[in-house]
Amino acid sequence: MKIPFSVRRVAERLSREVVLRRRLPERFGALPLFVSPGASMIYWRGLRLSAFDDLYDFAERYVRPGHTVWDIGSNVGLFAFSAAVRAGASGRVLCLEPDLWSVRLLRRSARLNVGRTALVDVLPVACGESLSIDWLQVPERSRASSHLAGNLDGADRSITGGVRERHLAPVLSLDWIAGQFPTPDVLKIDVDGGELHVLRGGKALLRAKRPIILTEVYERNADAVTALLHDLRYDLFQYERGEAGKASVARATYNTLAIPRTA
Repeated sequence: MKIPFSVRRVAERLSREVVLRRRLPERFGALPLFVSPGASMIYWRGLRLSAFDDLYDFAERYVRPGHTVWDIGSNVGLFAFSAAVRAGASGRVLCLEPDLWSVRLLRRSARLNVGRTALVDVLPVACGESLSIDWLQVPERSRASSHLAGNLDGADRSITGGVRERHLAPVLSLDWIAGQFPTPDVLKIDVDGGELHVLRGGKALLRAKRPIILTEVYERNADAVTALLHDLRYDLFQYERGEAGKASVARATYNTLAIPRTA
């Protein structure tokens, strides 16, 4: 039965500060995490839903023991902690998340799982082309869609129900971070329309380290992201779930897997 929109909106407001302890799928050791329906109402239903399979399959397929993983736009950390399980004690995971409310959940989950996974560090910043300060806008509905002010257009904002709150956030480039932290073997980007800025700010890193990348790409950025990744000698694939869902594409899609060319 479809829930009336007005009832859903009331439930969303009442759920904003609720924190739930949920477990990842068994393939990641049923690792416990702190999540909240304030980030997305789907978390009421747990973490073992098919909606998350693209992230889980990406972690399982491409993260190896000892890997360093960067999760740009970590939200509550489903991919980050799945990757931390795969990377193991010799690996490292860096969560980059500008929403301090989500950062608190990430840090609680990291403390809860000390010694069970790779070391998980949480850096409360946004990523972009260069060092700056920008407004982080938290949507009226799902905090998972928090975004820097210039990253979403009017049509995108209407989907999120407007802006609930905003605060200033530091913005770092991937290239700058690469000078301070072990560089990634695997890179996941989910920044709600800001992916082109993130990639432009990491061109030196991508040329030197050649990480495997999974990124959301908004339609208006698809041509520019395609050109940038091709210039950096990456092959592009549409990635929905596992290897069966990986299809070579000439142009970036919403879920784009970018694999560095070996020749």
